[in-house]
Amino acid sequence: AAQAAKLERQKTEVDNLKRKLEVQEIELTTLKSDQTTVKSELTTLKARSNTTEHQVEALKRDREVKQVAFSASLLASGHANVGPFNTHTTLIYKNVVTNIGNAYNPDTGVFTAPVRGAYHFEWYVGGGGHASHGSAVVLVKNGQHIFMAHEHQSSGFGTSANGVSLLLEVGEVVFLRLWINNWMFDNQNHHSTFSGHLVFTM
Repeated sequence: AAQAAKLERQKTEVDNLKRKLEVQEIELTTLKSDQTTVKSELTTLKARSNTTEHQVEALKRDREVKQVAFSASLLASGHANVGPFNTHTTLIYKNVVTNIGNAYNPDTGVFTAPVRGAYHFEWYVGGGGHASHGSAVVLVKNGQHIFMAHEHQSSGFGTSANGVSLLLEVGEVVFLRLWINNWMFDNQNHHSTFSGHLVFTM
């Protein structure tokens, strides 16, 4: 009887140990599941963080590209007449005082739109009076003549100006041409200038 009671107690202890082991296995499984959940949440947070960083960079680039403005006069130094020529001639405004966004190229005289939007341009033309030569400068968009500033008098010194707002697509170009058989003048006072800026994106 004593032996049987001992065996019964041992069986009970084994059963208790089995139950404890089962509980521990359940707890371990739960911990593993929690760990997997934490890893998944961490991966999600990292992905969100990367997305946020990309969005911040995109906003920075967007803000930078929205800052577009330039202004330049015809001559970098000295004083001179430019023209007349026997053909329409692209003008290169070399004395750049502002070129935010670097959309204006002082080597070619060409402005290239970095973003789709409405842009405003103004140009001022100075020229000496002459019986045969006026001072006419036309703004060109992608090869199309848009508006002209023109002045002609036989003597003295005259000026003219014009302005235009244009919807430009990315990569479209704007520049100024001196009209055939016309001339213009510039010196340290910067009578002849070309300016433009982005009004708003679209």
